[in-house]
Amino acid sequence: MAEAGGFYALDKPVGITSQRALSIAKRQLKVRKAGHSGTLDPLASGLLIVAVGSWSRLLAFVLGADKVYRGVVRCGLRTDSLDVTGAIQGFRPVPAGIDAVVVRQELQRFKGPIQQLPPAFSALKVNGVRAYELARAGSEVALERRSVVIHDIELLGLTRSGPFLDVELRIACSSGTYIRSIARDLGELLGTGATLLSLRRESIGEVTLDAASDPMAIAREDRLPLSAVFPSFGRYEIGGDILGMARHGHAIDLPVELADFEQVLVLAAGAEPEYRRLVGVYRNEADRLKPLRVVPEEVAQ
Repeated sequence: MAEAGGFYALDKPVGITSQRALSIAKRQLKVRKAGHSGTLDPLASGLLIVAVGSWSRLLAFVLGADKVYRGVVRCGLRTDSLDVTGAIQGFRPVPAGIDAVVVRQELQRFKGPIQQLPPAFSALKVNGVRAYELARAGSEVALERRSVVIHDIELLGLTRSGPFLDVELRIACSSGTYIRSIARDLGELLGTGATLLSLRRESIGEVTLDAASDPMAIAREDRLPLSAVFPSFGRYEIGGDILGMARHGHAIDLPVELADFEQVLVLAAGAEPEYRRLVGVYRNEADRLKPLRVVPEEVAQ
């Protein structure tokens, strides 16, 4: 039986790492090699896009996709990790005057391009060392602010929980956005401090949780269509001598109808499944399609 190569959507449960969820899926699919589209902390659940076998070489084109999260921020509590798994740094009862009107007003500050300070407990590197390793050792972590985009941030509800105020949000954002940092910054704007209570990733690009499987139940038949993984890419089907050139990594002429696409999936013409026919990912460059990743013919199955 051929390897179950391709892209799959996992619904990672709370309490395990993304790498553990990936290992479970690999065992279910009976494959040795796989990668995923971006780490979720053990506290978080939700969507991971997994590439199996040699298809992992195409994950780079998925990593930059926009994402949507649903989460709960607990105002009145501060922790060192910026979520409830961290060490408590302080309490502050939330005044009754902080209501939905006030919260919505402060949330407007996050919309659009912003400069975000990542959490000290993150996988970013400082002088070659992971920031979370420095933080756990008690060292000061100096990270630079990063440009991210918050496309939308919606207040879904408020709940009083003792001295705390739990704020439920849905956030559509660019890749690289830290929701824990949004929790911290919202707490600072409200003057209460805050930390992330829960988080669920609902979508990556055009792929949503509706397409996702439990890692323990994933099957070969759950493979995602390429159109879902690469929704903004053009699509060019070729045959004959052009196909031979493309298979060997040569640039090919760009059709006029694809002139507006920056990146194009090139496929061999035919009736077989698209994975079997995929030649590679190409870039539109001066009216030519130049290869970014070519999929070996024996892998495209």
